[in-house]
Amino acid sequence: MRITQAVAATHPGRQREHNEDAVLRLVKVPVFVVADGMGGPGGGDVAAAIALKTVRRYVDAMIARNEAVASDRATPNRLALGNLLDELFNAASHEIFAEAQKLKRPGIGATMVLATVVRNYAYIAHIGDTRAYLYRQGRVVRLTEDHSLAEFKLRRGRITREEYETSADRQILYQALGAGVEVDVDLAQVRLAGGDGLLLCSDGLVRAVDEASMAANIDLADIPRSMRRLVALANQNGAPDNVSAILIGFDAEQSDEPIEAITSVMRQVFLFSELSEQERLIIAPYLEEVVFAKGATVTSEGDPADTFYVVVSGRLRVTSQGTHLTDVKEGGHFGELALARPSHRSATVRALTDARLLGLSRAHFHELLRHKPELGARLAVSLLDAVGERLRDLSD
Repeated sequence: MRITQAVAATHPGRQREHNEDAVLRLVKVPVFVVADGMGGPGGGDVAAAIALKTVRRYVDAMIARNEAVASDRATPNRLALGNLLDELFNAASHEIFAEAQKLKRPGIGATMVLATVVRNYAYIAHIGDTRAYLYRQGRVVRLTEDHSLAEFKLRRGRITREEYETSADRQILYQALGAGVEVDVDLAQVRLAGGDGLLLCSDGLVRAVDEASMAANIDLADIPRSMRRLVALANQNGAPDNVSAILIGFDAEQSDEPIEAITSVMRQVFLFSELSEQERLIIAPYLEEVVFAKGATVTSEGDPADTFYVVVSGRLRVTSQGTHLTDVKEGGHFGELALARPSHRSATVRALTDARLLGLSRAHFHELLRHKPELGARLAVSLLDAVGERLRDLSD
């Protein structure tokens, strides 16, 4: 996916005299970053500058990982890119903490959102309440979840959406760079379509401009004007904090990959149905996309079973000892027991048509449990429910 243009802007805002935000736009890598410093003049701006300096130090390594993903999108390559971004964020956090100790200003820190693009995928990492949005067909979709107390309460049903919008807890962060502890970076994979845009921004824009107004003021045919309009609108609405953003446009070339189909399928499948859209994006790098031609064997009876499959498109036939058991089509799945324990396939699955599947291996499922224990635990509970239903059916 070719980047048509990427424009960055930063402004102190209407209620601040000093700008503690910083932006980085490296189109040739490509990598785009918005950092929002905290701690006041001589503190927040220092933290944001350290964060961007750290990103620059990792550019060569990021190029190498991006090239590996571009040549082979296998899950290990995508997770390796994610691990590098996690290392980058933690390195920035440690350096900010060290500088805070040196300056005797323990309160300084930063939030940060980073996006890099490999072919028609964007890989996004963030910490804190800087955000990433996808602009598609006239609307914006939030791609990140804030690491704020209010968002934490909202996810657990302790407050309503209406209470969240006015909650002072939106400004209380439980994760930021410079805290002196390991940060748990959120890493997401986003499939891009022709004519999409990405918007990275600090909370100064978010607090002053709602999503509908963001979308209404974005025109990817004129990205510089769109950026001017967004910053002007934020200031017009009072901009209580510094306002920074990067707007990235992509060409209108259409992809033959079923973008909406995959999103729709993940909503239907028991393992992912209770997750938010942002959480599904975090899961995405752990999933392997596989394509089978008509007549190909997907799994053979008696083979080791280590992968759970979801059918994105096409139709598959399931047989056991030559007996037709069932057909599986779009939205269907099989092999969930493979995630629970080592086993062998109890049936043979063949493609009746060309088919596209998503696979989650037991190894990658366990890796997800290690790296994202809270999210992984929710998947494990869903898996336990499914296994329980399977055992009940067998008992009946």
